[in-house]
Amino acid sequence: MEYAPQGIRVNVESPGVVDTPLHKNNPKEFLRTLSPLGQISDAKDIAERVISPRRARFTGEVLHVDGGGASRSVVM
Repeated sequence: MEYAPQGIRVNVESPGVVDTPLHKNNPKEFLRTLSPLGQISDAKDIAERVISPRRARFTGEVLHVDGGGASRSVVM
């Protein structure tokens, strides 16, 4: 909101578990249980999501790239 008057948009990526060297020693089966889709994203998955909203004129949001993990905290 601070930068909106200057026309600056801010989008934030909130990835879940991403298959990177950070997780090289973590059991993949366990990491898959952290995602409702049962999948681990890779860097390309995150990059594709980052590029998409940059083309939009009117954005400014938190983009969850976590296989539905963020929706677990929503109570309906």
